[in-house]
Amino acid sequence: MEATKRLRRRGNDGGEVKTNDEASPEFSDFPPEIITEILLRLPAKSIGRFRCVSKQFCSLSSDLRFVKRHTERNAGNRKLLVSSRNLYTVELDSIGEGIRVLAAVELNYPLKDEPGYLAEKIRNYARERGGLELNLNLQLLRRNRVEIIGSSNGLVCIYPEKGGAFLFNPTTGESKKVPESLSYKGEPYGFGFDTLSDDYKVVKFVATSDNKGYHNADVYSLQRDSWRRIDGLRYKPVYSTLGVRLNGAIHWVVKLEKGQSQKRVVVAAFDLKTEKFRDIQLPDDAGDYKYLQVANLKGHLCLVFCDLGKQVVIWVMNEYGVERSWSKIQLDMFYSSMTPLWSSTKNDEEVLLELEGNLVLYNFESKTRWNLKINCDIRSTFMANTYVESLISPNSYGNNGIEI
Repeated sequence: MEATKRLRRRGNDGGEVKTNDEASPEFSDFPPEIITEILLRLPAKSIGRFRCVSKQFCSLSSDLRFVKRHTERNAGNRKLLVSSRNLYTVELDSIGEGIRVLAAVELNYPLKDEPGYLAEKIRNYARERGGLELNLNLQLLRRNRVEIIGSSNGLVCIYPEKGGAFLFNPTTGESKKVPESLSYKGEPYGFGFDTLSDDYKVVKFVATSDNKGYHNADVYSLQRDSWRRIDGLRYKPVYSTLGVRLNGAIHWVVKLEKGQSQKRVVVAAFDLKTEKFRDIQLPDDAGDYKYLQVANLKGHLCLVFCDLGKQVVIWVMNEYGVERSWSKIQLDMFYSSMTPLWSSTKNDEEVLLELEGNLVLYNFESKTRWNLKINCDIRSTFMANTYVESLISPNSYGNNGIEI
């Protein structure tokens, strides 16, 4: 209300005169296209704050065409989303400028104040024993785990420990609960944007009754706000359960059931447009499939091989979908887990990696690395993903037509 009052000016007689659409007098004479160009150059968070300035700003920042243009313009301005006892957002621009401790901002996310399973079990244990007082800081056990399924265009699919999946915009704080799928069973998830139908989709594998394979998958459509079943799969789980979005598809490393192919392990790619799966053959020397993980390395599909006591090996698919284009990179590292998170825009050879619960900036050319820290309470095991700031709302989704 105060913001609106400040936008009113006084006439020559001292009386109050309202500008058009309650707009600020400084902007009242500006052509709408000039105001649009100015706002397009501002961060999404700033534009969100300007919504209360005037009806004109509020209407413009909610317009789907404006949201699309703003997201496209700011596609390179990515942030790091970290999950560890909480959700944090971290600026990536400072990496590579000599800063080794990264500033983190705590986020408010769906079901943040719901106690985790461990805290609930401890409370129940205390109740069963007549209100036994435990010398524990239960606050540290709350919000114990939030899984990051994936991100696209500023929307992030998260899975709090209790409560199911949500589509969440870390910039605006808006969220939408994803309804329960056709089946409660299933572990591997994926999330992405379908440019053909302008739709966000969540993919969930459905486990067989004996939990030894996946014969079905459920696909959630944000436009329809419902799930549909895909039959005819013959996969078995291998290692990582989270899919990697790249080139309009979501990818997992899976094992084929007997009799389907001589090569039992493949990359399963779910096409977000056709909603069909196809198999991508692994390189011939891909090693022990149990330790293979699919990832995105500088915009290329890659496979990461990690095994304790063995060197880290990466296979990069230089031309997407062309199996003969796999190339091998052997790193002078010995880790049991490694995930590429982000490629520097300032130095093409520098990549931010998660190495056994640590953040490391690695230079592929000089083979040098720098350890990074985050100034928040993170455990040795954490999840991280990147996202772009945007104004896209999961609750009023429309025709965006972009993929970032």
